This record gives sequence, structure tokens and C-alpha cells, in this order.
Amino acid sequence: MITSQKRVTGVSAPTGFGKTPSVIAFALLSGKPTCVVTASRGLQDQYMQDFESIGLVDLRGRSNYACEARPDCTCEEGHSFRCPCIGTIKCPHSQAEMRAATSRLVVTNYAKWTSARKWGQGMTHFEQVIFDEGHEVPQALADALQVTLSEKDFTRLAMDPPDDVEEFASWKIWAVKARRVAEAATIRAHGRILGVTDPKIAHLREYNHLKNLTRWLIMLATAKASDWVAEEMENFYQFDPIRPAKYAESAMLLKIPRIIIVSATLRPKTLHMLGIGKADYDFCEFDSDFDPKRCPIYYVPTMRVDARAKDLSPLWNRLDQIMAARRDRKGIVHTVSYARRDEITQRSRFWESMIVNPKGEAPTEMIQSFKASGPGTVLVSPSVGAGYDFPGRECEWQFMCKIPFQPPSKILKAREQDDPEYRSYQAMQKLVQTFGRGMRSREDSCENFIGDEHLDWFKPRFGHLAPKSFHGFFKRVEVLPQPPRRL
Repeated sequence: MITSQKRVTGVSAPTGFGKTPSVIAFALLSGKPTCVVTASRGLQDQYMQDFESIGLVDLRGRSNYACEARPDCTCEEGHSFRCPCIGTIKCPHSQAEMRAATSRLVVTNYAKWTSARKWGQGMTHFEQVIFDEGHEVPQALADALQVTLSEKDFTRLAMDPPDDVEEFASWKIWAVKARRVAEAATIRAHGRILGVTDPKIAHLREYNHLKNLTRWLIMLATAKASDWVAEEMENFYQFDPIRPAKYAESAMLLKIPRIIIVSATLRPKTLHMLGIGKADYDFCEFDSDFDPKRCPIYYVPTMRVDARAKDLSPLWNRLDQIMAARRDRKGIVHTVSYARRDEITQRSRFWESMIVNPKGEAPTEMIQSFKASGPGTVLVSPSVGAGYDFPGRECEWQFMCKIPFQPPSKILKAREQDDPEYRSYQAMQKLVQTFGRGMRSREDSCENFIGDEHLDWFKPRFGHLAPKSFHGFFKRVEVLPQPPRRL
């Protein structure tokens, strides 16, 4: 990172390597104002726990701070009614922005990074940016560009969608008129709170939403029709650019002179998906020092798992075989979908040992319950494949129901037509990330299993989208191995 002469340095370093202290050391040694951007607020918390004592400053979106003038509001609402604390150290968000503006070392998240620079709110003094969990940058970029319109938005505007909702060109014309309507509605909403001593929180939130709605409509009205896709979803419409890389500089890279991208699963493909050419980056990959015998990825050919497979009995029988030999330890079943989660709990003979979370609810409480549970407990979920760690006895085996391809959609099809590896890249990243949840150190141990026979063609064709460590851990077996000694 220090010696590279390129604008961008990609570092693929496996779990246990020490990526976090490495990037912080680089920032300190360089002496340049640096922002570390990571994937979640939880990871921000982790950075602050480790490095606040040496000057690291945390910055989040306004909605993460409680308004000093009104306890029932966040700083987001406080900004709308021009809270008297704005711009002073009494305002929690203003105070955080002041600290960030004068600090040489700041940590934030992707949502704050893209929105703050997009709408011109600070964070302009950085000479370097470090994208942690860098494999997620292409998706974070796509998320930052995505626009959604709900049924309630059409009610707000007193307008119906265009006649041809499948064609983005129709929406582009529609958005020109809708923008004017939204601007007028925003002015009226502002009038309801302007000069009011104690405005209703509902009025504040409506004003904020209308401001954002106006911005989204401007994006739709000015976008190039051939570059975007409109898709009708359940209760809303979604709009996405086919090639997010075209917007990478303006929405994510922001002309920052020095960019570091780090991840355990980073690939050159990741950088190409951000529009970064080979001449503009150095890429370095480090081998894992984990013993493959302690974290094997067993491919046990069982059946092809996809929408055409009507009977998944062989897969559930295989899962029960794995669980039967490992009742003295805890494991995780990654179902990929809620439908398969429900089927497992109905079909498995070990269903009484399973912990699940209701669809639509955050998995936090479920994870805490699982971590506190005893041997033999099995966590069954489609939503813990990334962002959560289960070291030691918290998880000693994992089972993945299938290769985690994203469900088909109009935008996914368009992106795959433009880039034949797009969907496979997403699937491989999720596959490797998921298998890394249970192995967090050299002293750890976690078996991993998958029986989806699509691996017979997927791995040979798209193996280059996985890090070297994945291939070192991967092993095809025809018979289930005996479990190792429990930790």
C-alpha cells in the first residue's frame, strides 16, 4: 500500500491476516487525511473500539443522532425545522462533522460516504480512502444509484404511473412533470413546519421524504434511457442503471487521489466492476495460513438444487446425516431463501433443535439466542451469510443448501447480458463469504458442506472469481467424512 505508485491498490487478504490494523497503520504512516469506509455501522463500532484511543473519529448519517432540542427527533428531523443547535457543538451530528472535518483519520459507512458527497455535505478534505469489505463496493455503488417509487409516492404526487411502466423512456418523460409537482409539494410541506415552534414529527418526516423524492425524480428525468431499467415490483417500482461502473467516479471514487480496497475475497473482477482499468491499479493477494484440515469445504454431490427441482428430499436427507454425526456441537444451515428455511424445519428430524427468525425481522435477537445456546443447536437462516462471525464453539459446522445465485430480475438479466460474469461473481462472493463465518482464527475449526451439483460446472467455469484460499480448502468427497474432535 505504501510503495504502490498506482492510484488504486487492491489487497486480497484472508480472514485472520490483520487487514484492519494494516490499513490503519498505512493511514498513520502516510500522514494524509484518510477516510475508512466500511459496510455497516456494526463494523464502524468495531473500528472505534479498536482505534478511538489513537484518534479515529466516527461519522454517520443524521438519522443516527438524537436531536438535542427535541428528544423525539433525530438530527435528520432537527435539520428540517432548523434546530437552533445546528452548526454548534450542542448538535450531535454537527459535532461529529466538525470532528471529522479536522481529523486525519475518520471511519464511516458506504451509505454515508455516497450520500454526503452526492448532496455536497462535507467530507471533502480526504486525500485517501480505504474501502473495507471491498468486495461489497460494486453493490454499494449500485444501491446508491437505485431509485424506488412506492404507491404512497404516487398518492403524494396525485399522479398515476405512465402507461408503459416497463419502458424507462416513458418514466423519463413522466419524471419531468412529476419533478415539478414534487417541488411544489415540498414547498407546501416546508410551509407547514416553517416558523412553527413545535412542528409535528409526521410533518418533518414528510418534508424530508419529499425533498428526497424530488432528488430521485431529477435523477430519472436526466438519466439516459438506454442505460437504465425500470421494473415493477410488489407495491413499488424500481429503477437501476445497467452499468453502475459508469457512475463510479462521481458516486463512489470521487476523484480521491489514493484509493485502497481490501477484502478477504477481493478479485481483479471487483475493480473492473468499478470501471478501474488494469493500468490504474496494483493487485496483491495473500495466502491463508489456516490449516485446510481445520476448515474444509466439502462438496458432497447430492442433487441439482434449482427452481426445477420439485423434490428436495435427497438434500434434506444429506443435511440430517451431517447433523446426526454432530449433535455434540453447534452448526448453521444457510438456506439462501425463506421458503427453503421453512421446508427444512418441516422435514428435518432435528427440527426441535433449530433456531429461526421470522421473515422480515432483523436476525440480531436470533443470533444472540443461538450464541447463548448449548451443543446440538442449529441456526437455520438465509440472512447470516455476511456481517456476522461465529468463532470457536459458536459454530463448528455449516451447510449451504445451494449456490447462492440472486433471484432472477429484470435488472439482473440486463446486467448479465452486459457482463456475462455479473451474476456468477455475486454468487461466488456470497458463497465464499458464507463459508468464512465459522472460521475466524488459526486455532478455530469449522467444517463446511454443500451438495448442489451445479458446482460441477460452476467452479471450473468461474473459479477465478474466488480467492486462492477457497480452492485450497475445497474438497470433493463421495462419502461424508467423520467429524473432527470438538473444540
